[in-house]
Amino acid sequence: MNDQSTGPSRECQQLYRIERPCPENSVPIIASMPHSGTFVPPSIADAFTPLHLNWLRNTDWHLPQVYDFLPELGVTTIAATHSRYVTDLNRNPEGLLFGSFNEAVISDSMFDGTPIYRKPPDEQSLRQRLVKYHSPYHEELSNLIDRMLRVCGRVLLLDLHAFFGPIADDVCIGDLRSTSCRQETTTLASKAFKRQGFRTVCNEPFSGGYLIRRHHNSSTEALQIELRYTTYLDCTHIDKSIRPQLDPMRLAKLKPRLREVFGEIVDLWRNT
Repeated sequence: MNDQSTGPSRECQQLYRIERPCPENSVPIIASMPHSGTFVPPSIADAFTPLHLNWLRNTDWHLPQVYDFLPELGVTTIAATHSRYVTDLNRNPEGLLFGSFNEAVISDSMFDGTPIYRKPPDEQSLRQRLVKYHSPYHEELSNLIDRMLRVCGRVLLLDLHAFFGPIADDVCIGDLRSTSCRQETTTLASKAFKRQGFRTVCNEPFSGGYLIRRHHNSSTEALQIELRYTTYLDCTHIDKSIRPQLDPMRLAKLKPRLREVFGEIVDLWRNT
């Protein structure tokens, strides 16, 4: 699967986009954005309620634009193009198949209980989604990690997300409660965010999800990083059924600070 996306109107749109740094600048860090996609294949979109299709509430809005500087720092990025409501890449496919937003790999409702479907899909079509949309992303992420391990012997996986509540802090770093990476890595990331003025917490309420649980091991450290919407979006109407747009002024102030944070993380991994 190549790194170029196809047109957004096609049923078989590319499942992810990969951005690679220049080889001479590359570091053993991969950044994943599994919830930033907004594409819904027509066959699935037809079953959504109009409200949900127009909204796609709780998407990790615009993260590829927020983090577009990462390849310049030497970081490889992979971002899903398909909505988390097609399949949630941060949910265990061997767990609940269809049900609540917080648990199921395919949600039947938004987090507040608002229905997603005019007519619920049948189990066969749900299971087909796992094969068609969920597995390929994780397989490609595994391939990226394995190729990097063969060259470098170690990898840092950063799983990037965005949130609005339930906390008012700017950043939440999750390391599966000190099990998915060295304490040195978590501490450096936390201090780097705090040095740039971000209100930062660790593991509460987001300690990490299926993606870092699946991919971390003795040679692959993993951190989940949640960035609050308010750092780059105008959230005045966040609960209205419209998709929020980037706030250029907020983004212009945010990016230099984020670049400094991730620069510190890159320096740690370049020098150890």
